[in-house]
Parts: sequence; structure tokens; C-alpha cells
Amino acid sequence: MKKYVIVILSVMSMPITFFSFAQNQKIWIKISMHPKLNLSSFLPQIDYSNLPDDNIQKFVGVNKPFNNVSYEPTDLVPLQWRSHISAQAKHIFRKEAADNLEKMANAFYNEFWTNIVIASAYRSYNYQKNSISESCKKSGRCAREWESEHQLWLAVDLWETTNEQKFLSKYQKYYDWLHNNAHLYWFHQSYQNWREFDGYYIEPRHWRYLGTWLATKLHEKNITFTQYVTLIQTTYK
Repeated sequence: MKKYVIVILSVMSMPITFFSFAQNQKIWIKISMHPKLNLSSFLPQIDYSNLPDDNIQKFVGVNKPFNNVSYEPTDLVPLQWRSHISAQAKHIFRKEAADNLEKMANAFYNEFWTNIVIASAYRSYNYQKNSISESCKKSGRCAREWESEHQLWLAVDLWETTNEQKFLSKYQKYYDWLHNNAHLYWFHQSYQNWREFDGYYIEPRHWRYLGTWLATKLHEKNITFTQYVTLIQTTYK
């Protein structure tokens, strides 16, 4: 008879993580819950998914697409040659986001004496449609065309486009620094709580620029942008 042991590692913070051990195999189960929030501390309550495509805080996600499939901002700049950012010529970003990414990269360099590496930045509608498999999209590991934060020109994947376990096995100390400091430069880890809450698998590599106060508020409340938008739409529908 198989025996299973569930060990609760943390009950004071979210997400709560359980480990299950069965026949010497480790099974990861992560359960995320919406924290109890005082939404008045997030004022104003607006529908981020209905903002214009060029708004820095535009929300896109599962079943929350762009308004215009051919959207392209007018303030694009290359990330290549920015100080302490290792990027290719194809990596293009909106200027405000690029300026703040460079500030974050300088602070990161002062801590680790190495550059932040861009593995992926903007990805077009056609790329998402034609180069990413349907199985990946259906699994929650990849975004569908017209629903990808990468099409905002505001999101980057850092170091490697790999899964959570492989990424953290190589870059844990870098991730810890980003988790504690990225919000100071207005960046947010979009996918922290599995697809049941954020629509996608956990991606410690994926950071999206949100601007001004919002990234810090989300960090302080330990909640993702998707969770926040869902709470607003549930509360003020």
C-alpha cells in the first residue's frame, strides 16, 4: 500500500507550498490563495484590461486580449548597448521600461558584478501564432497570440526560457534579489501562482514593467497583477 506524507512548510505567507513524498519521489503541489485585501489601498479601482493598448498598465492575459492586433508603440528603443544589460539587437522595449530596466541592471551589477541577461523580450502576434505549439498554449506554459505580455513590449524573460525548477536550480540568488528589489524599478513577476490563479505556470524568469506605484503595491500585498485584476472585476462587476 502506498503511503503519502504531506508536509506544510509555510502557513504564514502565500502561496502555501506543500510537498508530497510517494515512493521516494517528490511531487510539488503549490496552492495559492487570494489574500484578504483592502481594495481601498489600491485606489483607483479601474478595469486594467480595458485600458488602451499603449497604456503602461494595460492588462492582457487568458481571454483578455489586445484591442488591436497590429498595435505597435511609438516609443521603442533597443536594449542592446544599455549598461549592464546583455541583449541582442532584436530585443526592443518601450523607452520608459528600458530606462528603468537599465537602472535595475546597474543595481544588480553592483550586487553581483554581472549583467542581467535578456533571453526574450518582444514577441509578435505572428510569432506567438505560428512558432509556438498549440499543446504548449493549452498546457498553460505559453500564451496565445493576442494575449501575451511580450506583445506589450514591456515584458522580458531573463537568462533562460526554461521551467521554474530548472531556472531556480541555476539562478536562485538572482531570483531572490529580483523578488526583493524589482518592484523598486517598477517591475513585477507576472506568474507566481500556477495557472488556476495567474493563467500560466510559475515563471521566475518573466518580469513585466508596470510603472509607478502599482508594482510596489502588488509586492507589498503579495499578490500578482492577474489576481488583483480578478479581485477588482469580482468586487466591482
